[in-house]
Amino acid sequence: MRRFVLMLVWSLAACATEPSVEEPGAGDPGAPNIAEDVAYSFAYTPMGFARVGMGPNGEAIVAVKFNSAIGGTAAVSASGTGGNYSVTFFELGVAPGMAGEGGNIQITAEGTSSVRCRTISWGGAPHLVASVQCNAADGSLAATPFAIAFYRRTMPAPTGFPASNAYAWVTTSGTAPSGYNYNSSGVANTVTPTPPGKYLVAISNATNVNASMMVTPYSGALAGNVCSIVNWGTGFANVECRDRTGALVDSAFSFSYASSGPAPSQQGGHAWFDGTSAHPTYSNALGKIEGCSPASVSGSRAGSLATIVVAGDLGPWDVSPFVRASFASSYGAAGYCKIESLTAAGAPPMSVGTTTVRCYSATGAVIAAPRFTLTHETSDAAGPC
Repeated sequence: MRRFVLMLVWSLAACATEPSVEEPGAGDPGAPNIAEDVAYSFAYTPMGFARVGMGPNGEAIVAVKFNSAIGGTAAVSASGTGGNYSVTFFELGVAPGMAGEGGNIQITAEGTSSVRCRTISWGGAPHLVASVQCNAADGSLAATPFAIAFYRRTMPAPTGFPASNAYAWVTTSGTAPSGYNYNSSGVANTVTPTPPGKYLVAISNATNVNASMMVTPYSGALAGNVCSIVNWGTGFANVECRDRTGALVDSAFSFSYASSGPAPSQQGGHAWFDGTSAHPTYSNALGKIEGCSPASVSGSRAGSLATIVVAGDLGPWDVSPFVRASFASSYGAAGYCKIESLTAAGAPPMSVGTTTVRCYSATGAVIAAPRFTLTHETSDAAGPC
């Protein structure tokens, strides 16, 4: 078991569209009050992530895993083959009886093929089980590695403070069921659909546009649907979804917003890649010591392949492995992005995580100048300065 004493300090910012950046609200009481210890992991909230690879016979294997509820070999498991997969985060499940407790899932396919992935379902107690399906551009089942992240929080009473974290599962018709609708300000997010395929997500009391924005398509009758962040501003995000032919289509999706995330105050970084670089106004990193450890995000592009580098004083608080995963959502017209590689080097006070990303249209064509949001998540939270 991993334990440490840590007082919560709230911060971190990153990525967005093109409005001016607004400062996040201070003293958000929706944030957890960490005054004692955090068991099993350095995380402020129940969360986990995994990178799932393919074994010698095409079976799913967990290559990287993190679980704030439990460590060791039982932290995360994966099964399945040929495009249908199941991932279990042990002891992270809970029945969504209160607002937000159903949590949020984000998935990004990995590798060099044009296969894309979506979530089919998630839930369960005491273990959280997520079903994942991956499809080729023609909609057929196809194998690919992928990264998956989950976190959950319980909606507080209205706080009167700006929102620092929010998420929602949005149905095809544009509703946001309360069991999967969380906002740290205590006021539920709302959704306005404009059929076909367009959704305005109102993020209650979210004043900081310098934040992580992620979206993952959910289920759907036509395999291979994709959803993207079209743009966002103060308190809203526009999302659109398309089918594999490129036509706008009503589609459910999982959405998350965080000025410190996606999971609160984990070391790492996020960026809005504008087609050329990680835009400096909307890209930021959180180091080991919040507000005191140097950390940065930079980006570049060679042809259609983008590279994002999160560098600085990032690392573990003890001898446990310090692991990472990256997630990317296409920005603009609905498409999808894939993590082609993720490598790490160095050690605090200068470690480097390098992620390469290639993006595709809904039909599976490579986008020459990709635009996307990226979140680089790690297994340890930031500590106070």
